[in-house]
Amino acid sequence: MRRLLLAVGLAAASLPAQENAGRSTPTRPGGAPPVAAPTAPKAAPKAVAPAGPAKPAPRAAAAPKSGEGKIPAAGAYVGAREISRVLKAASTWDAGKKQLTLTVANRRFVLEAETREAEFDGVRVFLGAPAEIRQGELAISKIDYLRLLTPAVRPGQGAGKPPGLKTIVIDPGHGGRDTGKVNARLRVLEKEMTLDTARRLKVLLEAKGYRVVLTRDDDRYVELTDRPAVADRVDADLFLSLHFNAVEADVERVTGVEVYTMTPQHQLSANRQPDDQVAVHNPGNFNDHWNAVLGFAVHRDLLAALKVPDRGLKRSRFAVLRLARCPAVLIEAGFLSNDAEAARVATQGYRQQIAVAIAAGVRSYGAALAQARANR
Repeated sequence: MRRLLLAVGLAAASLPAQENAGRSTPTRPGGAPPVAAPTAPKAAPKAVAPAGPAKPAPRAAAAPKSGEGKIPAAGAYVGAREISRVLKAASTWDAGKKQLTLTVANRRFVLEAETREAEFDGVRVFLGAPAEIRQGELAISKIDYLRLLTPAVRPGQGAGKPPGLKTIVIDPGHGGRDTGKVNARLRVLEKEMTLDTARRLKVLLEAKGYRVVLTRDDDRYVELTDRPAVADRVDADLFLSLHFNAVEADVERVTGVEVYTMTPQHQLSANRQPDDQVAVHNPGNFNDHWNAVLGFAVHRDLLAALKVPDRGLKRSRFAVLRLARCPAVLIEAGFLSNDAEAARVATQGYRQQIAVAIAAGVRSYGAALAQARANR
């Protein structure tokens, strides 16, 4: 059974056009070498001691989830009429704004020509490629249509059997010699904030009946490749990586939450690096559909609970996402580079709010899985 790996962290990553972001080294896309497409079947899970992750033994690669299908070519686009028909959505075109609005059961999904930015049911989302006007109608990349819009509008449609949701791995970003972002003025260390938040989240999820494993439960350094390997060892259904963000410029202005899922093959990451391997199909790509369902649910519930600026649901080839063989997200729960936001993160009450919001997102994801099963 596939498990979901949840990674929570505070890394600085954003579209270059928005601001010059400073990124925590352990979560950048080049943190581990690219992995070729796995072909071997998934091995049986091995027992893992809850005290902390020892160096894991190599594991057989997972087979792709049924129904994911072949990744379409990068240049393929799907028009508004086809999107509306397949997703059973009412559509409205605003020629002045060049915006297409899709409506499904009172939920609005807004796409705009010549930009990667979109709005899905009130949530800011970044496409892998800009929407375009083609043959007189708005069109989006077929990859975005299949791997982002469809999961948000109709979770499970065309994606095969939904995964399970029993075992969850929480990955507190950084640790040991890797402090992550440090707000020196307030003496706030990212590695301490992620660990405390992860422990709080663990308690909340266990109270709901989930089996929860941490990639670290003390102040230790864990290699990037070892973090998703913990999820393999316990046969996890979900991987959550927890982080806090930072920027080098506009520190007084930039605040809020952003959530990352794995970038689909043939698409650009929101924060592309020179070593971003666009053409490579990685283990994390086998769950593109469910990654999007998870990311949308967690990001939406974080925004609803914290009432902070929406930095967007984005995609990146961070090592922990690239190597995860179960649905996975990386959460940037606030900016430690902003003194006001760092001061909030430093309080136990606010970290509890973050944990409660993420737990709500996991429950929302679980509800989407249940609905997808009912629709099969």
